[in-house]
Amino acid sequence: MNTFTIQETTEISLEVGRILLQSGATTNRVELMMRKVCGVFGYPETEAYVTPTGIFLSVADRENKVTTSIKRIDNRRIDLGKITSVSHLVGEMEKRHCRDGRCDLGAAQFLEQLHRIEEEKTYPAWLTVFSGGTTSGFFCLLFGGSWMEFVVAYAVGVLVVLSLRLLGKLQINNFLINILGAALVVSFAKLLDIVVPGIKLDNIIIGGIMLLVPGLSFVNAIRDSMSGDLVSGTARAVEALFIAIAIATGSGVMLKVWELWGF
Repeated sequence: MNTFTIQETTEISLEVGRILLQSGATTNRVELMMRKVCGVFGYPETEAYVTPTGIFLSVADRENKVTTSIKRIDNRRIDLGKITSVSHLVGEMEKRHCRDGRCDLGAAQFLEQLHRIEEEKTYPAWLTVFSGGTTSGFFCLLFGGSWMEFVVAYAVGVLVVLSLRLLGKLQINNFLINILGAALVVSFAKLLDIVVPGIKLDNIIIGGIMLLVPGLSFVNAIRDSMSGDLVSGTARAVEALFIAIAIATGSGVMLKVWELWGF
């Protein structure tokens, strides 16, 4: 059986919190998981404070010496699969691997499992692209589009998802990505309108833009606020508002550009 030093406990707990927060987990869930990790490793006197851009962790040892660490969070995306995997790993630590502060696995093994969770791809690329197309297409139908417009909206969704995957490799900020994504939705829809005349662009553009709408960010903002995390709730709400502004800006500017071109 292995016992963990306060440095190893802090490192594992911060890594758990980082993966959860970067994957879109609510702040109260991140704090709960971090405290649970420290408690499982024999350090129940733990305080965790999480914001959307940072993690603060204070761990007290058996002699009441407190170690405080800070982790900066630079980027965030939605990945519910990683949230589930990390939560499952923490549950396994508590139920199977650890007892009274002693574990049958070492710190390096736990960190390796966390690294494996972070690197794993929950869904293949083709499924993500296919789902983006169907999402765009069915939203087009939901807003009154025809089946022909469904096909065009599906093509727009596929092209937008592929473009966003490429833009994600450029390490640009989320605000700019959403501006470019909304502009690409309008551009692809206008180009396909030239090839497939007689379609209604409004429903197609709406279907494509629904891929960018920050629905989960709004939900997490409400959940954080209702659980008492007013700072995180406000920050997430402002972030979602700025994403909505970015979407409106990108689509509006590109529509105006096409209008000036005479299309």
